[in-house]
Amino acid sequence: AARPPPAAAAAAAATRPAAQGSGGEEAPPPQPPPNRFLYHSALIQVGVCEPSLFCAEMGAAAVRMGSPPRVRLAAVAYLISLVKARTASLEPALPLVVEAVLRPLDPSVPSLRESSLGASTTALRELVRRYPMVHFNQPTQRLAVGTAEGVVLLYDLRTATKWRILQGHEAAVTALAFAPAGDTLASFSASEASLRWWAAGSSGLFSFLGLQGSCLGVTRVDCALPDAPGARVKIEWASPQSVGITCDNEALGFFTRPP
Repeated sequence: AARPPPAAAAAAAATRPAAQGSGGEEAPPPQPPPNRFLYHSALIQVGVCEPSLFCAEMGAAAVRMGSPPRVRLAAVAYLISLVKARTASLEPALPLVVEAVLRPLDPSVPSLRESSLGASTTALRELVRRYPMVHFNQPTQRLAVGTAEGVVLLYDLRTATKWRILQGHEAAVTALAFAPAGDTLASFSASEASLRWWAAGSSGLFSFLGLQGSCLGVTRVDCALPDAPGARVKIEWASPQSVGITCDNEALGFFTRPP
């Protein structure tokens, strides 16, 4: 027998009597299984359009003790996904991302910190790997974040709090790095062609300055930087008093801290 055309089959299905429940009531139509990929994509798109709102919501979800642990961990995972999906466009929102990732590491809630340590550590490693203006120093357990406004923020991972604010750059911070001992930080702004040296230890006069940090000196950087978008500038310490600046692994120069 010939098959009815698709339109006729659809019309027949629409006029077919509805299925009845056990009590004679109309049974609800079957629901399709949730599409996790579409949900994930939609949520990341929210993060792209509204990074401040997204980071605030994910940060809150990551510390909501009434939620199952898998939900809290998923919130941190979504932050990682956003970083991977929109690395360059998220640079202005880096402090928001970092603070959302750090929220579950609050030492005053040991159970939360313990359960979230792996996910937050993974997220912080991803940030350090992708952004040259983010650097972690293992001996001091401090994280430095250079911002689009030219401010450098230092976070103490032992307390999950903002530890110092370093102000001096007048343009976006391109790259930064702690000295191996963690007592000094070098930050570079390509837009203003300057390299700043900061005290990053916790002894002496610096420990009494509160949140405001101390600039140890400024060095003019006269090397030409490539105009290619996505060029990766990096600072590496060559000695306790000097650093090298590279761009896409090509050396641009070595610079010594002013006396």
